Amino acid sequence: MQWIPTLTLFLFLYPAGWSSSYFFYLFNQDISSNNLSIIAITITYILFLCVLPSWGRVRWRTDNLWVSIGLDFNNKLIALKIFFSGFIFSVFLLVILCLFFILCGWVDKVNYIKFTELLNAILLIVGFVSAEEIVFRGWLMEEMVLLFGLKRGMIFQSAIFSFFHYRPDIGLLHLIPFFTGLFLLGLVLTLRRTIDKGSLWGCIGLHGGLVGIWYLFDSGMLIFSSNTPYFLLGPSKNMVNPIGGIIGIIILLITIVCQRRFFARTGRFLASTVNASVKDEIP
Repeated sequence: MQWIPTLTLFLFLYPAGWSSSYFFYLFNQDISSNNLSIIAITITYILFLCVLPSWGRVRWRTDNLWVSIGLDFNNKLIALKIFFSGFIFSVFLLVILCLFFILCGWVDKVNYIKFTELLNAILLIVGFVSAEEIVFRGWLMEEMVLLFGLKRGMIFQSAIFSFFHYRPDIGLLHLIPFFTGLFLLGLVLTLRRTIDKGSLWGCIGLHGGLVGIWYLFDSGMLIFSSNTPYFLLGPSKNMVNPIGGIIGIIILLITIVCQRRFFARTGRFLASTVNASVKDEIP
């Protein structure tokens, strides 16, 4: 029955966030559904951060919640080093992807980066990506290890992460590779945390780099040819996102294979403050 608190937290916070967001609708009835959704998610996340310290003390029996989820602020130099190692790796992965499309002649033009778009990309990393990593690779990963052990916990966490990004505007044929890519990304990021000895900074750097840099590409920095086979770039012409493309999925699979070998040499992830017995498993 240990799973009940985990499920209950989601069932309480998400409706609470949405209910609170409708107060904004009372003052501005012209607010768009997209902005209302952003407000609801933001409120939900703030409520989650408020609950998290108490959750750590009661559920995980730790007074140092932020260290438990991988955010150690004591040594800022080490945190920055781990963050930028993840960020540089994201640049490497995207360079491989872009070189493939450039060499195939599917990129018509490369433009300069606009300052406003660069600022938006930084905000994405600081806000959206950091929040996702705290929720999924931080709190949820600890919960999944507590409930299912390391190996199955990594799989369940990655599956939940992928389904969380459900898009009703994407058809089933495009949704399958999109979910597949997100699931593999979840594994890549979780393995990244294990390699970094439990630190979440590398995950934030890697995920943030992938999201932020691709945002710059998609905002006009790269102009793809109309002849581009979008099943390779992914997942469709109406929503260009390499996480759901064949090339992106292949790159993620190769990354997982390489990470798994490194993971086997460096040791397993230690959920140091979660009060559970985790077997020495290698995913």
